[in-house]
Amino acid sequence: MNRKLPGAVLTVDGDFGNRTLAAVRRFQDEAWLVVDGEAGQCTQNALFDAEAYAPVRHVRPFIPQPTNSTCWAAATAMLKRSTVAAVKAATPADMWDDTNGLYNQSDVGDWVPQTQRYARAHGLLYYPPSSWIPRAFADLVRQGPVMVDTLWDTRGYLTRVPSGYLGSPGHMTLVVGVRGDNDPTGRGTSLMVYDPWEPNVGKRWRVSYQRWVGEVSTRTYRLFQ
Repeated sequence: MNRKLPGAVLTVDGDFGNRTLAAVRRFQDEAWLVVDGEAGQCTQNALFDAEAYAPVRHVRPFIPQPTNSTCWAAATAMLKRSTVAAVKAATPADMWDDTNGLYNQSDVGDWVPQTQRYARAHGLLYYPPSSWIPRAFADLVRQGPVMVDTLWDTRGYLTRVPSGYLGSPGHMTLVVGVRGDNDPTGRGTSLMVYDPWEPNVGKRWRVSYQRWVGEVSTRTYRLFQ
């Protein structure tokens, strides 16, 4: 810690006391790791130069969504270095509305045509629903920021109804950074996320890949880049 964190000046005494805790938290913050004061896998990897690749953090504007239903426009604006107004103007009017936001296609059997249409409207690549292993997702983020379309209700996504599927509400965020190892569990991979929620505030947060995908199985419903 003394080698990695200027001004730490810790004594090697085997005691994880308050000064050590404060130093660990400061190191985590500066290294954009989860700030929890615990010398876990991600923190130790960064401290001991045991990461599998150089940390990557892409520069993008941080744009909170202006209303409850515009996470999609704010996330796309961040990815494109644009504005919410410009994104809305470039998106076909039948794909979104001010009350419900962007139609995420989770209630239809074939989500591809409208997803392709959105990608074309904004000059983006898209990736279909998939369970990404940590290394593959990290490789994707290393190429550039990844916009993530998450579905909150897995049951609704999988439940059939006469018209197709029940569907699920969702949320869009932008992953701008990644660092870590190739542990297949994802516990050694850290992400930096730009989240446009809540309106006019937003949040920049860090999370382990393991926790991120573990919170909801449809985390990576659709990806755009």
